[in-house]
Amino acid sequence: MYSVIYKRLISVFLLISAGALAFLYFFFLSYSNSLKEEKRAQSKYISEVGIGIIESFYILASQGEVSVEDAQTLAMNALESATFGENGYYWINSGDGVLLMQPYTPERVGINQIDWVDSNGAQVFRDFIGKAKNGGGWVSYSWPKPHSDLEYPKISYISYFKPWDWALGTGIYLDDMLENIHRIILKASGVLLVSFISFVVLVLLLVNYFVRQLEDVAIRDTLTNLYTKRFLGEILPTIISRRQRDKENLLAIIFLDIDHFKSINDRFGHKCGDEVLAKVAKVMVDNIRSNDYCVRFGGEEFVIVGFFENEEAAFNCAERVRRKTSRLKFKHNHVAFDITISAGVAINDDDESFQEALSRADEKLYYAKHSGRNIVVV
Repeated sequence: MYSVIYKRLISVFLLISAGALAFLYFFFLSYSNSLKEEKRAQSKYISEVGIGIIESFYILASQGEVSVEDAQTLAMNALESATFGENGYYWINSGDGVLLMQPYTPERVGINQIDWVDSNGAQVFRDFIGKAKNGGGWVSYSWPKPHSDLEYPKISYISYFKPWDWALGTGIYLDDMLENIHRIILKASGVLLVSFISFVVLVLLLVNYFVRQLEDVAIRDTLTNLYTKRFLGEILPTIISRRQRDKENLLAIIFLDIDHFKSINDRFGHKCGDEVLAKVAKVMVDNIRSNDYCVRFGGEEFVIVGFFENEEAAFNCAERVRRKTSRLKFKHNHVAFDITISAGVAINDDDESFQEALSRADEKLYYAKHSGRNIVVV
């Protein structure tokens, strides 16, 4: 039953895990889009900063502190040295298409680029000027990276400085942006993946622990820690299978009962009776082999199921438990007392069922009770 519960718990957990992974997928998709928007916003902001720098030199020229030509030169020098991020830089062209400043393609500076087209056939500078004079905005095109002749897809935010008829832009190479986003997501994914795996392992360990606890409650008697009668029924097919395979040993059933146990409860109380049961159970466990089964069958009745070389060995096991139980000493409210047990032993023959052998052991226990108690009957 508990294996079924365990499997169902695992199924539910796997379903939750699948949901969590789906959530993470959509989260990263959303996160990636957010990063793209953030990169675009940064590029726009940087372009606006560039216009601010130009305006500061324009003001100096307006106040007569420098000439217009010097102010323009100073502005271009300041912007030319302002690189940022991966392959980020400013460029300036005039309103008629002359490239005025470009730090990585100086051979084009001073040349009218109005008719230049990129590898996709876009008239890039016409787009720049049109976008700039219409309030600024984004332009998509292809342009070589610094120190490279190959063109790469790029988007740039174009701003316009009307007093000098300048179009200023700064952009993002799309592959750089995606690489940066993937790097950020990969790091975040690594942290989340480790956390998720740790969570999975922890939950599996907890599920396993609590299922084991439930199994122990089901198969162990809470007072004596012996196996329960129910567990004996569940393990019976395994015992029968072993009996059929093991031709050298005999399957023996020992039925035991504490003598006059009701009088102990009546005289000393159930708490004292529980102590008696627990100590008798310990004697039984201490005197059987690790592969034998010791069961609390009900109340003060116990059953030992094991494989022995012969009937005498089974008798000796029961006798050992009986003898050591009789040596136990108890005390309640300064009143000392001891106890005894009676036992019946039956060998499970091949021509009878386990239940029939169990009944025979019970009959022999009954015979022991009516023969004076504190004896083992085979």
